[in-house]
Amino acid sequence: MAIDILVVDDEEMIRWTLKEALESEGYNVNTFENGRDFLTYFNANGGDIVLLDVRLPDSNGLDLLLEVTRIDPDAIVVIMTAFGDVDTAVSAMKRGAFDYISKPYSLEEVSLLINKIVQANLLKSQLHHYQERLENQFSRILGENQKMKQLREHIQMAAKTDRTTVLIRGESGTGKELVARQIHFQSGRADKPFIDVNAAAVSSTLLESELFGHEKGAFTDAQRQKKGLFELANGGTLFLDEIGDLDPSLQVKLLRVLQERKFRRVGGTSDIHVGVRIISATNADLEKAIEDGRLRQDLFYRLNVFTINLPPLRDRRDDIMLLAKYFLEEFRKEFSKDISGFREDTCKILESYSFPGNVRELRNIIERATLLETTSQIRPSSMPEELKKAVELEYVSYNPVEKKPWQMPDFNFKEYIDSVEKQIVTEVMAEADGKKSKAAEMLGLTRFALRHQLKKHDLDSEF
Repeated sequence: MAIDILVVDDEEMIRWTLKEALESEGYNVNTFENGRDFLTYFNANGGDIVLLDVRLPDSNGLDLLLEVTRIDPDAIVVIMTAFGDVDTAVSAMKRGAFDYISKPYSLEEVSLLINKIVQANLLKSQLHHYQERLENQFSRILGENQKMKQLREHIQMAAKTDRTTVLIRGESGTGKELVARQIHFQSGRADKPFIDVNAAAVSSTLLESELFGHEKGAFTDAQRQKKGLFELANGGTLFLDEIGDLDPSLQVKLLRVLQERKFRRVGGTSDIHVGVRIISATNADLEKAIEDGRLRQDLFYRLNVFTINLPPLRDRRDDIMLLAKYFLEEFRKEFSKDISGFREDTCKILESYSFPGNVRELRNIIERATLLETTSQIRPSSMPEELKKAVELEYVSYNPVEKKPWQMPDFNFKEYIDSVEKQIVTEVMAEADGKKSKAAEMLGLTRFALRHQLKKHDLDSEF
């Protein structure tokens, strides 16, 4: 989205020159020769940055400054003053001006100031966005499994040493970015930017420019100088996801940044020094990538200083329902559904599934189920068919020689028959979407006999 700049000055040449120069850099520019026209426009349309002359034919720039901040407290005003008019500049800053610039000035000076404003507010916006989400994000790394308790300890350790490079390893969907954000926001860099980039989602040519920036004219489309993510993340954290897919040519440049804390923009000739913490993540086998020649061994050693391994969800099945209930509460509110929980048979299905997509897959399943469910509890019928089929296959493969019920030492014939009856009635009622007439027909029972079964097994309140 383009930045809207408003230039207010009674000198036509200044207005024309600034408009031409700033529009060539991609900004939207509107110019005004007096305060009256400017305020009329600003009241109706607003603006992002105002370059405001102090002396106008119909008004005083300092008075206009107060009016602008009254209309829009977030508007950024730069006062343009005569050379050496320090008192006016000080008064402007006290009244809320972002900065001032003395006449005569160079276009390069104006361009650098505008760029400084844009970058400062971009980082401020990012920080505000992440801080708003901070409390909610922290609560989402849930789990009472021992592996999750150890994970939280490792996050705290990594946060205390906020210069150490961290490598997060885990399958897709285990929450690697979430862990990276926690490390950042628990560290001394919390008030600085957290910027993430997926190495696999951007071509190697574009990724170099994204990471390191470029100078004007560095390549065909480089119309102006651009700061890279390393510069924007200065003082904070740069999260490199899918690091195992990084192009070999970029691996050398990344290694230099890790070793020397400096780099050059594309097309640049001078070094830029940055204080950035790098957290990387991957679901790939990095050791195999080294063997195959796809990953530099020296880069691996630099990235692999402090490693955090995220367990797959199938290795902490005791956390499945804890997470499922958390996601249900989230989507129950979002969809305005009166759903209190999960039926027992639904819980068994979820706890038996291996979740190859891990926590992300579980979240998607609960979102879908919450949207589809029409009763007060999530039923198996709201679960995806492929999940139920997968559970059946897993049950067969994991229990090939399971003992028959009557071969168990605590077998009780009546209790077993009752449990079978209850299971059949429950599943048929679910398939019939709770419609008793349809369920009775499927079971070959009268409606009276079905009501008796529901009451006998304490199911009448559920259907």
